[in-house]
Amino acid sequence: MGHRSAPLIVITAIVVLLVGCTAPAAAPSPSPEPSLAAATATAIPTPDATTDPASPCKDCWPLTGKPAKLGAVDKRPLVVKIDNVPLARPHYGITQADMVFEILVEGFVTRLAAVYQSQDPQTIGNIRSARLADRSLTPMVRGALVYSGTSTYEKPLIQGDASDGKYLDLSADYTSGYYRVNFRPGPYDMFTSATAMRQAIAAKGGDGPQQVPSWGFLADPDHASTIAGMSAATAATDVTIPYREDSSRVEYKYDPKTRTYARWQNSASKAVRDVDGVNNQPVAASNVVIVHTEIWEVPQIVDAAGAHAHDMRLTGTGTATIFRDGLRQEGTWSRATDSDLFTFKNAAGERILFDQGQTWVHVVPNGWEITSS
Repeated sequence: MGHRSAPLIVITAIVVLLVGCTAPAAAPSPSPEPSLAAATATAIPTPDATTDPASPCKDCWPLTGKPAKLGAVDKRPLVVKIDNVPLARPHYGITQADMVFEILVEGFVTRLAAVYQSQDPQTIGNIRSARLADRSLTPMVRGALVYSGTSTYEKPLIQGDASDGKYLDLSADYTSGYYRVNFRPGPYDMFTSATAMRQAIAAKGGDGPQQVPSWGFLADPDHASTIAGMSAATAATDVTIPYREDSSRVEYKYDPKTRTYARWQNSASKAVRDVDGVNNQPVAASNVVIVHTEIWEVPQIVDAAGAHAHDMRLTGTGTATIFRDGLRQEGTWSRATDSDLFTFKNAAGERILFDQGQTWVHVVPNGWEITSS
């Protein structure tokens, strides 16, 4: 499906998935007068949550569900703004992100917000400016916003958020640790490292422990595909998101061997496999979430070509589509405030849980059709 060129006034957002847990069977009632053998027999332990294949993981990274054997699960995530036009690809350090949000910006191209917590890449790029949606996404993960400038309209809003303690502001305008590379033309040449940004966090006194909410991941990576909110889902191994046909259209193809979704994105109207410029590793998402919501133009923010920026509703409720384990599940998303996570449920009201690994979240207008086969 090609990109729609009509002006964007109201749009819809996104996606997400979560899963309900099956309650353990109740233990039988003891007899009123147990025999000596019964009294001395070894007790059978009551099943705990880890024995339920549809239960969320424990002792895992909150944004990937991977076992937290090493590392501080309470360290502050980095929310890094990464350009996504063809000249800014390949992205550097993208495969090490826990989650990636893809958001519409002016000109109907997209920009990424990559969230890093469980891994700290030494090369991340290229870094670009912040957008209004970042003011809602960053407090959700208790993060620090890593970016290179923004509009004169949004700058005081971000600074006000930071003053109110909603998140840390690490703009390149007044934060050290950013640098320019010589293999990319400007403005696609600004890079940084997780180490530099964590030093900047410490300098601001923001490196204390954070209670990062868990998105809800399945404990068993070898689970049945239809559990945890995916009952009655339909098969879907090829997914298309109708961003701009010439530069931004996204396709995912599911690989049952790895249980991941390979990602392609258009450049010059042709699909190109997304790989990480650091290690040449292809992007392989474990979950693809579509959040549908209202999206509208912001008259106060206009780029050099005369295109308006967008803002979007990221709290309340809406429809969502979740792709997991080669299946497609229609459902709903809900989120009370900017400090809360998205919660996803299927039509039966069961929470949808994610596979362990990287999740890509796409916020799109309500009228967009996400095709799959």
